[in-house]
Amino acid sequence: MTDNVKKTSELPTTNSAVGSDRLVILKDPSGNSSTRTITVSNLLGNSSANVVIVKQTPSNSTITVKEGTMLYDANYLYIATANNVLKRIALTSF
Repeated sequence: MTDNVKKTSELPTTNSAVGSDRLVILKDPSGNSSTRTITVSNLLGNSSANVVIVKQTPSNSTITVKEGTMLYDANYLYIATANNVLKRIALTSF
């Protein structure tokens, strides 16, 4: 049987993440430590960061999204002006 356990330094890296992606957290590394996970959405929602920018086309203007979140695709920039309220701006070449 092959052991698939890897060090975190051996895992592949990424340059982007979506809200449902999970991050590994080492809780209390200097004491009684334990390993846990948290979603990107929960981490950013519980931090002091007010703006999150994600490459995504929302399905409608009332998706579940936190105020200050910005989404974009090839045609529009979407801004959450309140929780679960998106407005969009058309993108044009200049």
